[in-house]
Amino acid sequence: MNGTKLAHVLMTLSFIMIMAGGVSSFVLGLKEDRLETQKRISVVNNEFEVLSTNTTVFENVRDELYNKVLSNVYYDTFYKDDEKVKEKLSNYENLVDELEKTTLKLNDLCKDVYYPDMETNTKCSNYKSIYEQVNNYFVGDIAVYNKNVDKYNKDQESKKSTLIIDKYKTKRDYIDYNGDNKIEGKED
Repeated sequence: MNGTKLAHVLMTLSFIMIMAGGVSSFVLGLKEDRLETQKRISVVNNEFEVLSTNTTVFENVRDELYNKVLSNVYYDTFYKDDEKVKEKLSNYENLVDELEKTTLKLNDLCKDVYYPDMETNTKCSNYKSIYEQVNNYFVGDIAVYNKNVDKYNKDQESKKSTLIIDKYKTKRDYIDYNGDNKIEGKED
């Protein structure tokens, strides 16, 4: 009988140890998962901060572009200033490219994920609209510039001048990035 009691005690002790190990493993897994989620929340917040900062820079460059370039189109200096203007437009497009890179990172971080932090979830639901507006503002601004180029070139052709300017070329087009069936930032 002592052998059976010992066997029962050892089996019960083994069962308790296995259960304790399983619970311990589960708790450690939850802790690791929580730490990984916190790290990911931090990365989302940092990337969104980069997006916000670059959006502010974009807005400032856009304001300057309108105040100093697009609103001051004079045919007598248009040809002479063309190279400088195209350089500014290229830098302007580079800002949109940088915003696109950050947006792609946020796509990976926010896709099919719900975070325990509401602020992070709000950022994940807003970044697409921000990028859509920035891209579409850029496309619209280039359209305005290219209309000015067309008007300038028609004026030059009527004068039989050879001082013709090329339009600014971009591969960007209007987008509905957030999928709401509205093209935010596009002016009619």
